[in-house]
Amino acid sequence: MGFEILKIMIKEEWRLHTSLFGKRMFALFPIMIGIGAFIASLFLPYIKTIMTTQQMVQSAHYIFILFGVSIGSFGLAGKEIMNRRFGQASLVAYSSRSLPVSERTIFLNFLIKDIIYYVILWILPIIFGLVIATLFIKINTISMLLVCGTLILSFLIGLSIVFFLSTLYAHSIKLLIAFLTMGLVAILILINFYSIGITNILLPYSIYYNPSVTKLLLIMILIFVPSILSLIFLKIDYPEKKRQYKNSLMDLSFKFKFSQHSYYIAKDFLDLKRSEGGLGKIIFSFLFPIGLTWLFLYIFLELIPTVKAIMIFAVFLGIVSASIYNMLTAFDTFNPYMFLPVKVSTIIKSKIISYLIVSIFSFIILVLVTISLNQLEWFIPALLSFVTISVYSLSMTIYFAGLHPTILFYNSKIFAQYICTVSPILFVFTIASILNPYIMLASPVLLIPALFVLKKSYKKWDKWKPLSI
Repeated sequence: MGFEILKIMIKEEWRLHTSLFGKRMFALFPIMIGIGAFIASLFLPYIKTIMTTQQMVQSAHYIFILFGVSIGSFGLAGKEIMNRRFGQASLVAYSSRSLPVSERTIFLNFLIKDIIYYVILWILPIIFGLVIATLFIKINTISMLLVCGTLILSFLIGLSIVFFLSTLYAHSIKLLIAFLTMGLVAILILINFYSIGITNILLPYSIYYNPSVTKLLLIMILIFVPSILSLIFLKIDYPEKKRQYKNSLMDLSFKFKFSQHSYYIAKDFLDLKRSEGGLGKIIFSFLFPIGLTWLFLYIFLELIPTVKAIMIFAVFLGIVSASIYNMLTAFDTFNPYMFLPVKVSTIIKSKIISYLIVSIFSFIILVLVTISLNQLEWFIPALLSFVTISVYSLSMTIYFAGLHPTILFYNSKIFAQYICTVSPILFVFTIASILNPYIMLASPVLLIPALFVLKKSYKKWDKWKPLSI
């Protein structure tokens, strides 16, 4: 029955996306990712002038671990993900109460389905793009295949470990803190007392240069043991366990009285607070993009040492902050509002304000990085750059994807349109930041077309039939 459930879940995932924007558009998405990876790979010879091969391989492993980390927080919302994702009509998550199948079996199939989903849509296309590029650049194909194999292992390790950590978080935050503290102490002991380098701790990277059966066995342990423990101690609450909260909507909406959409904003934050994970969702969703931002910053500093690092960081931080909006809209569809005199544009406006409030987290990161880099004199241009690119990216996200960016961006046409409108601005901002950071003092001019696009977005989505998800 386990494999039957998995087959049904995979078929349903395919049916869901193809019914939204057609088989062709959905099937073209991994092809686009592969083409993007292929084009990026053609620049590897130029990147080798500023980074060694080992540095590039190491950075790639970090990226894939962070990618696994970013999607590995399944245990953080065991009940919430399955109940909201499958919907109240089917209640597949709770079928173990009436059918001879355990909730762990259901969640295991859900986990495997999502791994297959991400591997097919993201990992394999990237690998194919990298391998095909070896036919046009002077890189050994066998070496590239071996790197790709270890990259997959890095992805699975990141996913498995964070799945375990998020399960600990669901049980007790104190337990999570204790485990992280012990893990950090263990790593410091290995580095300082046993002279084990960080590259050796990164086992997939280490096994590429120094393969051994012992390392492969340790990698398998890191992948399977945390996942098995997470499934054993999986926390899934049933409806009988009632949670009672005092009516906080009025009090919280009063704090947002500066906006006419205060009730909807209050609802967003109540959903975030009362759902499994809470602030943990923001932290986990930020790990991957922030890690990528630091990698890009490192490359730019190696390429142009005189560049003002905080300016480049601010530009990329503005782009990746869009993941906050994705998180706010991930589980909240417009369907429940259809019975109320509410427009789609009203909900979008409330999400924008919620996004801006949560983006204070991004602002704090920008301040801390500015202080750590000792570049306070460039903070104002960096701040304006961050705000402008963030608002512009948000406006394009809303115009093309509305309340469903996590779904509609799998439409290859929509994704391509978004990339074509955001990439040129990102390029111009990056070049301007390198030439003269003070040029970015004029960057708020871009807010004018961004606000114009937002107004068009409201009209567009008010006429659009909501998705049935």
